[in-house]
Amino acid sequence: MTEASFEEHLQSGNALVARAQQAATVDFQQARALWQQAGQHFFHAHKADPDHAEAAFRLAQAWMAEALALQKEGSANALVMWSNAAAQCEQAFDLDPDNGRVAMTAASCHHFAGEHDAAKAWKQIGEHLLQTQTPDADAA
Repeated sequence: MTEASFEEHLQSGNALVARAQQAATVDFQQARALWQQAGQHFFHAHKADPDHAEAAFRLAQAWMAEALALQKEGSANALVMWSNAAAQCEQAFDLDPDNGRVAMTAASCHHFAGEHDAAKAWKQIGEHLLQTQTPDADAA
């Protein structure tokens, strides 16, 4: 039996996220289980190609979904999961340092983790990158 490739894990994780999003409105526990499964696929995709920013970011997003689920349950572990998601966003940013969306996501994760100085710093980075990525409307 051959090990699944980066692309197979990424596609499987994305499919599970789509199913989780559909299930979330009717069965949150099922959605949470699907997000966890998706996170496992994103972890394996990231492990298969640690230099690929998309897999690193998708793993961060899966951890964000888990953090939100824990937060909704009132679990003290939610802060730890938000912090883990923030660290994973930072790893994705290291792989794609011009991506303002990833920086803003890191800011959000730090905010929910209660790490307000880090959230502020990442927000400033993200805003700067997003401003430089957006074409100037006056130049058109």
